Amino acid sequence: MGSALRTYALALLSALFIPMFPGAQAASGLGPWKGYAILGNGNVTAVYSDDRRITDSTHATGIQHLYYRDYTADYIESTSFHLLNHSSSATARVGMKNFFTAQTDEADGKLLCFVHPEDAVVLSLNTQGVSVFEAKLRRPSSITTVKSIALAHWPNGVVLAMTSRSPEATIRIDGSKVSIIEDLRGRDGKAEVLLIPASSEQDGLAKARAFLAKTDLEGEARAHWEAWMNSGRLPKNVSAEWLEAFKRNLYCVKSASLRGHIPADITGQFVTNKMPQLYPRDAMMCARALLAAGHLHEAKQVIEFWASGSAPMKTPGEWYARYDAHAQAVDGGSGARYDEPEWDSNGYFIFLVNQYHALTGEWLAKPQFVYELADFLVTHLSPNGLLWEGGIVEWTGYLPATNMIDAAALEIASQLAREWGDAERALRYAGASARIAAALRYTFDNTRQTYADIRFTGTKGVNGVSLTKQSGKKTYLWDTTVNVGVIWAYAGNHDLALSNVFYDQNTVKLGGGMQYFDAPDPGLAAYGHGVFFFTTAAAAEYQALYGDKTKAKSFLDWMIGNANVYGLMPEHISPDGKEVSPASPLSWCSAEFAAAMLLWSTK
Repeated sequence: MGSALRTYALALLSALFIPMFPGAQAASGLGPWKGYAILGNGNVTAVYSDDRRITDSTHATGIQHLYYRDYTADYIESTSFHLLNHSSSATARVGMKNFFTAQTDEADGKLLCFVHPEDAVVLSLNTQGVSVFEAKLRRPSSITTVKSIALAHWPNGVVLAMTSRSPEATIRIDGSKVSIIEDLRGRDGKAEVLLIPASSEQDGLAKARAFLAKTDLEGEARAHWEAWMNSGRLPKNVSAEWLEAFKRNLYCVKSASLRGHIPADITGQFVTNKMPQLYPRDAMMCARALLAAGHLHEAKQVIEFWASGSAPMKTPGEWYARYDAHAQAVDGGSGARYDEPEWDSNGYFIFLVNQYHALTGEWLAKPQFVYELADFLVTHLSPNGLLWEGGIVEWTGYLPATNMIDAAALEIASQLAREWGDAERALRYAGASARIAAALRYTFDNTRQTYADIRFTGTKGVNGVSLTKQSGKKTYLWDTTVNVGVIWAYAGNHDLALSNVFYDQNTVKLGGGMQYFDAPDPGLAAYGHGVFFFTTAAAAEYQALYGDKTKAKSFLDWMIGNANVYGLMPEHISPDGKEVSPASPLSWCSAEFAAAMLLWSTK
């Protein structure tokens, strides 16, 4: 029967899709953007998509990546349900049932996927017929069965238990593919399959049997995730659509964190050695959003990871730009350099440690570690009083955003040093902060009336290495990440206000989103001229803090209208508005959107 089922079954999701939530319409009129849902609980992360624009490219459906406890191994390539003698309708509806459940509706069946708080991924299909569930696994060392439970083993000791809640289901193994077959005709019409990662075969069997004894997995998950969401801060006086968008994106950030490890991207676009990359910058951006939303445990895990020394530093007080999932400094698979100087991360960390202490009374880093970060900044100031480094845009120059972020952080570090009894450092940090603030006028382009990055070359060097020698003519290039400075405690000023006037007139594109940065190099410009979600969120936050709240709302509306089909935030849209970044969602973008909405609703 298995052969006949494989021969004649039609995939439930073989039809073209339409969005489940029509409110997610792109401003360009192309419809909701392609992308994934991110589902998880802090130990398990599932990257899920039934979007045909994704599946046609990946040749996979459903869960296309599954991680357990960290990002060093990926256990699932694809999951799907098939039906015997199924006549597919013309369209399938793809989206979210709620903020923690992916849903695909087709005429003859409804497919759900969610992560239970006790480390099980649950996939269910409501239909009538003979159901075949298939999971294609990534390079297991062996697969065995114990009664009604399949157990896949990997060399690192992880075991994935797979079972159906129906005792009548049949399990079949074909290489690295596991099939679970059951006849739903004349029954309640619900197939419910559990994927349960564990640390050993014994652990996997025990977990599977415990889950099989439960009666309402979806109800348990709903109660847990709603309680988690409600335990933090929610936006006030916003529409149901806005509130749902906030919840989905905040939950996405929660789901992307495995015990404090948050990759810049987990959809498979930015990888190193087939592993997601860990960026200090992006992870700390996510931690700030979690702190702002009142989810202190998750923020603490991120801060503690970067304070732990697990990720080796380039020099004392200087992280590398990116690491692989083993926390080893390596270039990105796309060629992005690991040793690009990104000293804004020092400022992020100092801010987070101080903010966490202000909320809880607990220090997550020792004074000496904070001193190393602050001392590094002080000793690397240029003679003109500014930091010369790569920052957010990963292209070395005098970047206003980095200097604002680190000026604010050094003022915080001065206060901490005073509290910790180091008066000499307190004075030195305060002096360095004031020196940066005074020197920032050097980065203001008087001709265009905006802060701008200062470059002395229009291109990068061989293999993407920044050219650090300051020769040739000074060039001002606009960069809308200037608004990130105020997010990290740098005070608004007249020059920032003028910069945002310039942005409104020159960098707001595609119906209301914010471009990233300018470059004379065509390759860099093709990227920087895209409309980015984190810069749009930063613009919303600046306007909420210092500008026009109506403008802030328009940026948030644009982000909601240009979310992916699961309601999450892509990295960027191409300058012509025709394509969305394959990194959809990007962790930082979802985090910054949630932070921006929360700020807007409370100001």
